[in-house]
Amino acid sequence: MKKIEKYIIENRDEFSTEEPEEGHFERFLDRQQDQRKKRAVFSWKHLMQAAAILLLVTLSSLWLYERIVSPDDEHPSAGYITLADIDPEYRDAEIYYTALINRKYSEIRSFDFNYPEEREVLLKELAEMDSIYKSLEEELNDEGGNQMIVDAMIRHYQLKLEIMSRVLDQLYQVRSAVNDTEKDKAGIIIWHQAVNDRQNG
Repeated sequence: MKKIEKYIIENRDEFSTEEPEEGHFERFLDRQQDQRKKRAVFSWKHLMQAAAILLLVTLSSLWLYERIVSPDDEHPSAGYITLADIDPEYRDAEIYYTALINRKYSEIRSFDFNYPEEREVLLKELAEMDSIYKSLEEELNDEGGNQMIVDAMIRHYQLKLEIMSRVLDQLYQVRSAVNDTEKDKAGIIIWHQAVNDRQNG
């Protein structure tokens, strides 16, 4: 290995005689810009996939609610029951999940979306999930603490937190890919300038 290094160092000028064809760097930058455009579509594609997953979970929850949890009669009970009224452990779970979900909401609201509409679509989908939880709360009061409803409410918190985490992970992955592309482009421009300086100097 040392002989090769020594040979390269001694014959460095012979290795530096060939230059790329004229217009090589411009074609390279054009290709990178084309890839960047594809990645921009890619980021929108991922956001739409996340929205579709969120919609699917929402619709599945509604279907489950209507088929399994929904009561035969629509008469509300006299008092308003919460998870905390049923068991202190449920109160702790409700506080825990609510705090985590609120943190995820803050992350989503502060995320730098390429288009403001993306944030609005995502928040709207999450609000639909909140309406499902409100329906479960009403159902809990109608049924007077039915264990199936309690389990559905806890599962709702878990699913919502999982979906929000996945969406945020995808958003950060897309941002990272875009940032990496920008760094690559900046590195190529600097390298191109160094080659031009070397040719001119």
